[in-house]
Amino acid sequence: MPSMPSALSSRERVRRALHFQTPDRIPLVFRTTIEHSDIINTGYGVPTGWQPAQPGLDEWGRLWSNVIGTGIGQIIQEPLTGPSLAGYELPNPHIASRYIGVEKAVANYPDRYIAASLGLSGFTCMMGLRGYESLMCDLLTEPAFIERLADAVFGFEAAVIANYAQRGVNGVWLFDDLGTESGPMFSPQIFRSVFLPRYTEQARLAHALGMDYLLHSCGNIWELLPDLVAAGFDLLNLEQPLVFSTPELNGIDRLAARWGGRICLCTNVDSQRTLINGPLAAISAEAEHLVHALGRPAGGLILLADCGADHHLAPVEHLAAQSNAFLQLAAVFQT
Repeated sequence: MPSMPSALSSRERVRRALHFQTPDRIPLVFRTTIEHSDIINTGYGVPTGWQPAQPGLDEWGRLWSNVIGTGIGQIIQEPLTGPSLAGYELPNPHIASRYIGVEKAVANYPDRYIAASLGLSGFTCMMGLRGYESLMCDLLTEPAFIERLADAVFGFEAAVIANYAQRGVNGVWLFDDLGTESGPMFSPQIFRSVFLPRYTEQARLAHALGMDYLLHSCGNIWELLPDLVAAGFDLLNLEQPLVFSTPELNGIDRLAARWGGRICLCTNVDSQRTLINGPLAAISAEAEHLVHALGRPAGGLILLADCGADHHLAPVEHLAAQSNAFLQLAAVFQT
């Protein structure tokens, strides 16, 4: 892969792209070949010495099974069998050994932008504790329990955010899949009642501590985008841009028309469609379309150049075509 010109540090390049302050080129994210990445992804881990009571059981009491042939895990047993937190204890977010990996990333990559993940966060974390069907019912029938559960999960995350700030992290990255292929998981009204106030408070906390607030969310969350922007997110990582398509307008162009220049977007060749199906010419063409539709000289675009590599679902030649295209295109708006 060719090396990229570097007038600014990666940290400053990303910061300028996020805040529309004219980066020298479009920043790139590589989660596999991090030598090419402007962003280093890290996050808290389990405390030193922690061991699961049985294989596949995590610290939260969720039992996981890996889908054969992929890097994707599936929860097969949740710890909360009813709408109650009685007898359940969340992990302790203040154990220092959780953050050894974060501290190493900050120390080892002083010129890069350090983005520390909250892992499966917010709604997705709640779903993993209660189960999808049960949580969806609880959202309608158990409002008091939902408030307690959301307070517990977002309270844990607030403590993690504070620990990240103490260790020199630049951005907090949430992974909270809120959409299906056709629309949000729940009504905008439920989102605004339960999740939006808590996202807004998290954004205030992250910003007050000097960090950016970044969201990954898969699925068609078009209806939620105005609320997410209003909540204070500095970046929306949308890995399925074509899911926003209408009969009249390609999803990339729809994003550009409504949100281009208004919120920083981190995206890629559509991970459910073009990246899987190809052909190679379509991957290169979509990469170019993304950059020219969403890119601005002032910033507002970050490219997830190896999206899909961790799931092992796309052919390796498709992944290579995406990465090579983005490496060449990243300098399109170089000043």
